[in-house]
Amino acid sequence: MNCCNCNRPAEGQYVYHVQDMGPEIVDVIERWRNDVVLDGDSLCQDCLDRVLHELDTPSVVSNVNQCICCNISLLRLTGRRSRLIPDGRPERIYIAQVIHPRQIPVDARVCNRCWQRAHYNQHSFQPEQDGVAPEPVIAEPEPVVAEPVPVLVDPETEQAAEPLPAPANQAVGDAGNVAIQVQTIELHNYCRTPNTPVHCFVPECGNRERQRVPIYIKKKLLIEKKVYITGGARVCAQNNENIIDFENTTHVSDEVCRYWTGLTVINFLALFHSVEIYLNTMFKKPKNALGVFLIKLRTGDSFARIASAFTISQSMAQKYVWKVRNCLQEHYVPFHLGLQHITREEISNRNLLIPQGIFGTAERNPIMICDGSYIYMQKSSNYYFQKKSYSLHKFRNLVKPMMFVTTDGYIVDVFGPYAATDSDADIMNSLFRNETSELRQFYQRNDIFILDRGFGDALELLLSLGYAIHKPLSLSVGQNQLSTRQANESRLVTMCRWVVEIVNGRFKRDFKIFRHQYFNRMSKNLIVDFKIAAAILNNFHPVIYDRIDAQLILNRALETRFMPNYLADFVIERKMNRRRAPFVNVDSQIPALDVFPMMQTSDLILFCLGTYQLKQARSYYGEHIRANGTFIVEVSINVIQIPNISTVDPILIRGRIKSRHHSRTESICAYYCSCIIGKRTIGCCAHVATIVWYLGWARFQDNIIPPASFLDTILVSNDF
Repeated sequence: MNCCNCNRPAEGQYVYHVQDMGPEIVDVIERWRNDVVLDGDSLCQDCLDRVLHELDTPSVVSNVNQCICCNISLLRLTGRRSRLIPDGRPERIYIAQVIHPRQIPVDARVCNRCWQRAHYNQHSFQPEQDGVAPEPVIAEPEPVVAEPVPVLVDPETEQAAEPLPAPANQAVGDAGNVAIQVQTIELHNYCRTPNTPVHCFVPECGNRERQRVPIYIKKKLLIEKKVYITGGARVCAQNNENIIDFENTTHVSDEVCRYWTGLTVINFLALFHSVEIYLNTMFKKPKNALGVFLIKLRTGDSFARIASAFTISQSMAQKYVWKVRNCLQEHYVPFHLGLQHITREEISNRNLLIPQGIFGTAERNPIMICDGSYIYMQKSSNYYFQKKSYSLHKFRNLVKPMMFVTTDGYIVDVFGPYAATDSDADIMNSLFRNETSELRQFYQRNDIFILDRGFGDALELLLSLGYAIHKPLSLSVGQNQLSTRQANESRLVTMCRWVVEIVNGRFKRDFKIFRHQYFNRMSKNLIVDFKIAAAILNNFHPVIYDRIDAQLILNRALETRFMPNYLADFVIERKMNRRRAPFVNVDSQIPALDVFPMMQTSDLILFCLGTYQLKQARSYYGEHIRANGTFIVEVSINVIQIPNISTVDPILIRGRIKSRHHSRTESICAYYCSCIIGKRTIGCCAHVATIVWYLGWARFQDNIIPPASFLDTILVSNDF
């Protein structure tokens, strides 16, 4: 309903019927409009205040059957209590402030709830005592001219009657208005907006549409910008929009765009232009529609929250996501994911130096790394789905997408989702079992596949197809430690296979919808969303490049690939890893470790052939240093000559490091460890790396802080 005077929507304001008002008000409205007031014409509160100001009379419009504060009906429920608003009560001051700029009519009533609220908050508006200036007034009274008061005069001295002066402390005007002196505070560096609803408070804004300013925006501007938004200020719809507006990307910073979508503005526009011709036919605001879908992938937030950010309805946000998903699946994903978008030569060109040097062929066959990812699901009342999706390994409901990744992190294709009860080997067999499958047509003999231990049951099929398969070796029955050759071969695989773990982490880092528990109602779109995310990573995420020291690492790995571990044979034969062996703790009286070399970080990386063991070394060190504040390293007191190792005055060092998987003591001797992979000569295990890291680098540092030490005090200790 629009006001008959200003023709503005009266939403959020009190509406008054003009015909129900006095003839004086009707005359003013007809004079302003230059037209006759008709039945049904309404007047907004702002226009009524202007009319009363012109008439210089207090407001007389009220409804005795409604609460003056909350406008609730006082007759709706039987027994609802209501109260008059007596003069002089502090509650009247509070009520006058709440309904400002309206005035309190003589016969106005309030409901009991509003009266109690006014009673509890009356102290906020009570004048202070002891001579201190009172609180500000609620509604400033309109100026009223006092009526002339007749005065008895002497008949002989005829004089004109003059009005008697009003007392200084007497309230003037309506009985509901208490004239109190206003206390002001001067604030520097603050500014205010015009207190007028005629135009938008934003400077040089000529939009005719005006809306009330939400209270949270008022608080934000006051705190952050030191701008006070007055009660009568209005803002247009354009300036009331949220900062998330991808239609005008010139006003969206890279930080905001990356926070919400995971892409920079340039990448966002590149993605939009690739499907622009299709989105323009679907949406009036195609960039916002694309932004809604990307935010859904990026944050995993509910549709209601995303819709509020774009000032659209929840159903509209769902339609945006559904249409954009179908558009990207049909017109974007095929160009960045799948066997049809890439050639074998392009895959071969992506072989990095280390994988090509270790497993590559002279013909430079493609090298693929395969692994499955986990996406957690909700429990389901569909018992068939519940049984298929429950993992006895993770003890949760999940599904598995299977990825084929190149050695530089480029995703060739994604398959699935597969049931949690299907192992990686089962999935691989299903993909290659059919002779007419697309994978068997694409990959040829001598192509290299780097797999995990879970693919063991698929080796027979893959080897029969002529593929070269490399995976970490497992312990045989009755074997408690891998041989030197087995440990070395496993290390060569892990030196190349870590790439697929990085790619798995990118999904959970950049698209939190896959990190959270996926809703079963959306499960039909799960693999489509996963493929779209994979296509976006392929298109915009930088690939992995060769390290600067990649050639040095490769040379050292090839040199030590077939090297036997003579120290391991010596320690096992002499049983040097037992407590009764001739070892003593290192202290200041034994300068044997003075000859241990001081190493740089680059030396440690080359020794371990990577950084993974060095990251674990700091954690192992932190675990042992917390026990008694010391890190025990032992040295042999006797000079021992080790067969097949040429050195002068060798020093045998050992330490005791607990495994992160098993809480039992392990004896570590120089370059041999009694852990499963401790015999390797290509690099070393994390236990050996810890000793070398401490002796060669950490002990020379001023302060070594264990990682995440703040977690030490989180758990309640049961030690007595």
